[in-house]
This record gives sequence, structure tokens and C-alpha cells, in this order.
Amino acid sequence: MTIAANRYASARLSDNLADLAAIFDPNVELCLYRRPPIADIAGYLCRAGRDGLPGLGWRRVLTPGEAVDAPLADLPGREALYADIAWLCDLYATLTGCDRVGARLEVLSGAMCPRFHVDRIGLRLLCCYQGPGTEWLPDAAADRARLGVDTQSGLVRDAAAIGRALPFSVLLLKGAGWPGANGGAIHRSPAPAPGEPRVLLALDAVC
Repeated sequence: MTIAANRYASARLSDNLADLAAIFDPNVELCLYRRPPIADIAGYLCRAGRDGLPGLGWRRVLTPGEAVDAPLADLPGREALYADIAWLCDLYATLTGCDRVGARLEVLSGAMCPRFHVDRIGLRLLCCYQGPGTEWLPDAAADRARLGVDTQSGLVRDAAAIGRALPFSVLLLKGAGWPGANGGAIHRSPAPAPGEPRVLLALDAVC
């Protein structure tokens, strides 16, 4: 079921996977597919964190359809995480038509990009498995002239419009490099709670 329409048309929020295709609407900068947490993955990350084994993440160039083999702690639930990353890689490749995908699994104890910004990429997929999800600011609620300025005072025209992805949600963000983009999706990384690293998967096209 699709979530009630966002009053800011540049963001599309849905409970339906197929609605991610709305990212190809020239007026849409961001699509969010909300899905429930996957218990095996959540349990794996909890155990890895408790045992001090989450590591610092990893980077790989993946080919859609191949199994994910990355240096993660060998604990129950690891295969579920591998399978989900592979599925998201296939999903991203289907949307973009790209046959190689750059994957980053970040384990973050602080905010990676705490200021609102636009990425210099085409289209990025984000999935936060643990900790607070990516926050975004709809285009109509922002003063783009304030992006990149030392102080972002005045950038946010409507603080109530700031959205945040829930854990396990799939977020598609247009960047400044997307053909015909209206500037790209404005977003930022929130800081995780002390002692609970933020675990974030990012996928980009490698062409």
C-alpha cells in the first residue's frame, strides 16, 4: 500500500517496491521504499557489535547475480546480510541498467556527512541496517543557495519537512550528475547513538 502522498512532490514515499520506479519522474529527486526489519540481519549486527566484531566495513565492485563474499564476522545471520546486499545490488542494477555496482558497507560511530548536501553522482541507493537512517530535505522546503555556504542558516525553510529513512528502508537519491536533475536530492547523515554504530550500505553505478 502506498503511503499518503508527501506534500513535497520531489520525494515519493511508499510501502510498495514497484514504486521505486517513480525515481524516473523528472520532478522526483528521492524515492523511499519502506520495508520491515529483517530479524536475522538485525540479530547478526547486534551480536557482532556486542562482541566487538563489526569491523570498519568494506568496499567491493559487485556484478549482479554473483554471491557476496566480504570480510564480515562469521556469526549467525551473516548469510542473510550477504543475501540482502546481493538482492539490493540486483535491484539497483535493474533500475540503472548498469552491469557493475560499487558497494560500500560503512560502520560509522559518527555522522559521515552531517551537513545538508547533494552528492556529485547520478543515482545512489542507501540502506541503513542499524542506527538512524539518512535524513533528507525536500526541494521546496530548502533554499538551495545556502548549500555549500559555511553557515547553513536559512537553508531549511520548513524544519517539519525533514524526513528520515527508517532502518532497512531502501532509499534512492538523485545526485547532481543525474541527467535532467533539478539539482539532486538534499540529504545528510545523522549521528548514531553512543555505543551503537550506524551500519549503512551505499550502492553506486560503475560504468
